[in-house]
Amino acid sequence: IAVDVSGRAYVTGQTNSSDFPTQNPYDASSSGTYFDAFVTKLAAAGNTLVYSTYLGGVGSADQGVGIAVDASGSAYVTGKTYSSDFPLLNPYDADFNNINSDAFVTKFSSAGNALVYSTYLGGSSYDEGLGIAVNATGSAYVTGYTYTSDFPTVNPYDGSFNGGKDAFVTKLSAAGNTLVYSTFLGGNGVDD
Repeated sequence: IAVDVSGRAYVTGQTNSSDFPTQNPYDASSSGTYFDAFVTKLAAAGNTLVYSTYLGGVGSADQGVGIAVDASGSAYVTGKTYSSDFPLLNPYDADFNNINSDAFVTKFSSAGNALVYSTYLGGSSYDEGLGIAVNATGSAYVTGYTYTSDFPTVNPYDGSFNGGKDAFVTKLSAAGNTLVYSTFLGGNGVDD
């Protein structure tokens, strides 16, 4: 959950409900086999939806895990997807890298009914975004975990997969289509 300066709450998660409440949605219907991600913005009083939308493709599961909001009210969401047709726009990475799961990073317009950008983020094994933050210039910072040695790195603190499961830290440009930096973070065991 995230809260903007006006007290409006932004929530993400997953749903397998075909009647999940939608309002001014980017996507009004469930696409997934089991779960779609959702993104919902509530009014400051909590008694109305400003917007509420599904987010996902036809894969077995898509899950929103982390959400952040910038000063203009745009929501930034990360999580994991099993969909080769996850909705993309101006992506850094347009290719679903794995039959398992890729992390994703998606930025919504302040109205919630359009994407500003949406991209995969991952390598050839399991990847999941767990947390996201945004700075004053609109760059998103994502953290999560990866099981893969070919997770994308740029200007890394640690450019090598250390074994087991590594954490990652990635900064995307404000446009979402390039990496400012991306690094592994971990030791030879399980890190997340």
